[in-house]
Amino acid sequence: MTASASHQPIDSVEAAITALKNSDDSGVRYYAAWWLGKNRIINATPLLCECLKDERDRTALGGYPLRRQAARSLRMLKEPQAVPALIEALECSDLKVQEAVILALKDIGDRTAVPALLNILNSKRKNLPAEALIETLTAFQVWEVKNQIEPFLEHSSERVKCAAAQYFYALTLEPRYLEMLFQTLGHENRFLRYAAAFDLSELGRVETAPAIVEAKISNNIKLATLKRILELLLLDKTETEVRRQEQSNFLFQTIDELLLDGIEGNINRANTVEANQEVEKIKALVAQPNTTSQQLPESLISALISALKSPYPNVKAAAIKGLVELAPASVDFIIQIFDTDEDQDLRAGLTQALIYIGDPRTLSLLEKVIGFEIANHCQGKIRRVAARGLGKIGRQAGEPEVILRAIEKLKWALFQPDDWALRYSAAVSLEEIANNDAILTLATASESESDLVVQTRIERALAAIAW
Repeated sequence: MTASASHQPIDSVEAAITALKNSDDSGVRYYAAWWLGKNRIINATPLLCECLKDERDRTALGGYPLRRQAARSLRMLKEPQAVPALIEALECSDLKVQEAVILALKDIGDRTAVPALLNILNSKRKNLPAEALIETLTAFQVWEVKNQIEPFLEHSSERVKCAAAQYFYALTLEPRYLEMLFQTLGHENRFLRYAAAFDLSELGRVETAPAIVEAKISNNIKLATLKRILELLLLDKTETEVRRQEQSNFLFQTIDELLLDGIEGNINRANTVEANQEVEKIKALVAQPNTTSQQLPESLISALISALKSPYPNVKAAAIKGLVELAPASVDFIIQIFDTDEDQDLRAGLTQALIYIGDPRTLSLLEKVIGFEIANHCQGKIRRVAARGLGKIGRQAGEPEVILRAIEKLKWALFQPDDWALRYSAAVSLEEIANNDAILTLATASESESDLVVQTRIERALAAIAW
């Protein structure tokens, strides 16, 4: 999102608050509300609560875009002081406002909202934000309304049915409800697969994690859902310490491995006969005797570039393996192509190869990748993989200045970005380097990290180094 060019850029708290209060442009106000939530500006909570009553920004169909975004931003802030205003906003006629408000109340976790939620469930409204409502009642463990929730198991919407299945599995632990979610996890519609994965994650059951990992969903969804399962496990005071340690070991290891994958796309594709044939061609080219020289054949370079842009994972994987086998001859080629071709699939594949090569000559390239200011999920994935590459370089390098540069960039990645997975990746790489500077950086981060999963991963890194 960007503010209109005719207005002052919204790049500070003061600019965002001023725009939200005074701008006549509905788009600018919307962006300002988003900016305040995205940047976790807690002091903006009262102003965002006022926006829940906004009458200026209304669509021809009766929707309230600013109210919707204010509710979403309050959901990001998770401030209990917003609860009264959010409860009042449940009376809004805009169904999307109601949905955003309900989800905000769920994430804030204040049970004083339950009576208002039950009023919606018991109302005679023709349309209900049923999915969000059921998920929130599940989160608050409002089991006394099970008879009213049961009809939603036969709802026309698959997402609503999944929400109801989540509710009844959390209540009864009966396998048939879990099976409904697993079936939707394999649905032909990828958005329904995503919804099922999130519903499963909210159950906090570690035994659902393997199905999520194997599902045809993007790595970003896998990471988000596994992280949620792990959070709930770490917060579970009823589980024995031995069992919690065993389950968390599995989840941390799985997340570590997923963060090494830079080639898996947002739309998972199955390999084909043609893709398998392409893999064999790549293997044959890489195996040619003349590929061991510093000057790689042009035909091989073209084949690898084409393969790294392929939509098929096994073709990409073959190209990456080839680049690794051709190292160090492939390193200069990687650096050159990375600087001249901005195709993100290609760059992701090149970065993936660099993890396994660990050549100090690529240090500057990886530093640049990590420093990208990106909102795009695919590019964000590249940053995480690049951070893991710095860990390999820092562990293998013999030159103290190379190790120091790697640690300095990882230190930045551990303290500055909003992306939890990038901070997590930096912690893993610092564990891999494991020198005194890495230990000091991890120890400092352990005291300031607010994300439970990242903070716990930092503690595990420190324990592994000490051991």
